Amino acid sequence: MDLRRNKPDPQLQEQIELEEIRLLHGGTPFSYTASFVIVLIIYTILQDHVVSPRNLNIWLFIILSVLFVRSIDSFLFSRASEEEQKEKKWRIRFIAGTGIAGFCWGLLPWLGYTHEVEYFAFIIICLVGVIAGSLATLSYRWETMALFLLPSSLMLALRVVIEDHQYSNATTLVMAVFIFFSLTAGKRVFNNTQQNIRLRLEADNRERAIELMHQKQALHLQNTPLAIIEFDLDLNVTEWNKSAETMFGYRRHEAIGENILRLILPRDSSEEAEKLWQRLLNYEAVIGAIIENKTKNRDKIFCEWFITPLTDQQHRIVGIAAMALDITDKKINEQAIIKSKEAAEKASHAKSDFLSSMSHELRTPLNAILGFTQLLKYEKTLTDKQKSHIEEISSAGNLLLELVNQILDLARIEKGHLQLSLEKVNLADTLSECQAMIAPLAEQNQLSLDINTRVEGYVIADYTRLKQVMLNLLSNAIKYNRKNGSIRIRIKQKQDDRIYIGIIDTGPGISEELQQEIFQPFNRLNAASNIEGTGIGLSISKQLMEMMGGSIGVISKIDEGSEFWIELPGKLAMTTAIESETRAPRLEVLDNPDSSVSILVAEDNPTNQALILNQLEALGFTADLVENGQEALSAIARKDYQLLITDCNMPVMDGYKLAHTLRQRGYSQLPILALTADAFPEKRADCIKAGMNDLITKPVDLKTLKNMLEKYLN
Repeated sequence: MDLRRNKPDPQLQEQIELEEIRLLHGGTPFSYTASFVIVLIIYTILQDHVVSPRNLNIWLFIILSVLFVRSIDSFLFSRASEEEQKEKKWRIRFIAGTGIAGFCWGLLPWLGYTHEVEYFAFIIICLVGVIAGSLATLSYRWETMALFLLPSSLMLALRVVIEDHQYSNATTLVMAVFIFFSLTAGKRVFNNTQQNIRLRLEADNRERAIELMHQKQALHLQNTPLAIIEFDLDLNVTEWNKSAETMFGYRRHEAIGENILRLILPRDSSEEAEKLWQRLLNYEAVIGAIIENKTKNRDKIFCEWFITPLTDQQHRIVGIAAMALDITDKKINEQAIIKSKEAAEKASHAKSDFLSSMSHELRTPLNAILGFTQLLKYEKTLTDKQKSHIEEISSAGNLLLELVNQILDLARIEKGHLQLSLEKVNLADTLSECQAMIAPLAEQNQLSLDINTRVEGYVIADYTRLKQVMLNLLSNAIKYNRKNGSIRIRIKQKQDDRIYIGIIDTGPGISEELQQEIFQPFNRLNAASNIEGTGIGLSISKQLMEMMGGSIGVISKIDEGSEFWIELPGKLAMTTAIESETRAPRLEVLDNPDSSVSILVAEDNPTNQALILNQLEALGFTADLVENGQEALSAIARKDYQLLITDCNMPVMDGYKLAHTLRQRGYSQLPILALTADAFPEKRADCIKAGMNDLITKPVDLKTLKNMLEKYLN
């Protein structure tokens, strides 16, 4: 049971107590006047018949003094402020005065005692009348009734008990009954009075609250920025506030009684208005509906509407209440934002198309440059000078390929197409591989390399992308170092289960002003130097680290070198070894190829035709060549091939349609490999969807081609 439900409201209780003391003091003028008159009558009648006139005079003096003091107290209360009247002292003084008055009236049978029966009966009658009369004026508090009734009635009853008149026993019984019923009646009168006071105050409070609510509603109605409109079932306006005047241009007297549709809705919105009206007739409120409206000047505005039906006690709709907010500026801004977004998306698509086209156009010649260069490396009749030239061509081609790959990486990251696979990456394996790949470059630049590859631990990262970041930082440390300088890697465990990897060089250093710019794309601080670079490696590294849940930064001082650092989740000194990735074996040209294997190549570019045929020959295979998909279909119909390698973009019939047609014709077991210069990740999905098994991206690497052949020919 929740006792708090029965707990009276403190504010209401305070009002009740204030009202009680006001009513008690309010009844004193009549009560004190009546008491004064009765006291004088009693004194006049009894003064010649009492046993002791002196005692009667004492009683007269005492009771008149009490009446006088209490009259002064009531006067002071009436002059006090409301806050002062709430003080408890008034209640205490009134209750105490009531008890004293009851005691004084109880002294009458003792100080005004007479042996004459008729006059003693007169005293009894007077006291009973005073006691009965006090119930009405003292009923606002149970304590006041009890304190007045008990001393006065009990002292009278005691006087009757010790009196030896013949009627004393019967009178005593009557007095006892009178006292009992007086107390009972007084209690009931008090309860009823309390209830009446409470109900009256609650009603007054409700009235004031309703009046205040009406005032607030009127204030809000006139000052709210919302247009408040009410209309009847005939759609005639019955309420129109100031905001509605401002919003739609019609003054109140112009709008009242007019049809709401004619006033503010364009002619072509009748169908939309009919739908809203049907919703309202189904007792459904309309919340946040955006409607095109018109003003008195025929200007177009947009308003957000909140509409609800008004119902009577029988739940019948008697009218409609609506609020409207002018959102024209917001709507215009939204339309501008939508147009800007569409323009940005269009530009983004154009950028993606450009990057895709650039990737294809650059990779196509790179395919020939790097492919034939790689084939030349296997020639045994070359001179040292020719080998040196081939190395230069290969180096330049790889640098250009790196540039293309970085630009595509940046585009993938921006579009959110770059997928990562986070796992526990063994630090020792990563550092060993980075050292093997970077050591020749460091030796070529006469730099010492200090990398502890025996470190035990792991980081949570994508292995390929972590290695990409590490190699980028290491290659930068080599390119921007001093002659005979050094590079070292320090690794430490941080308290929050993160691994700190710092790459420290002895280069010229970077100023604090420029340190904030080096992670921005295409920002080359050394653009005037002859050091090769794209200016986007650090930007890509920063975005990759953030995608892996890590961070990257730099600590550098001019002429003191730099420390580029990365942080990733992980732990050092792990006792459990982490399996390293299986590395692809070194390329081995097949000595005994299976001459029975039939391969078909569909390629339209003459240079790429020659390249792929020579690469297959280097791996020990021969292949038939066609220039488009239509020729490939004819060739496959004439001969049974074990593998099809097809370019994606060819005249007459491209590679996608070729693969799709073959699958439809029942060639479900024929492996089809796509050969494309488009390196975007969605290209693989397009190839798989068309029915191809896998994809080889140009420039074609001999090792990659060998792995593909082994995978699908086996």
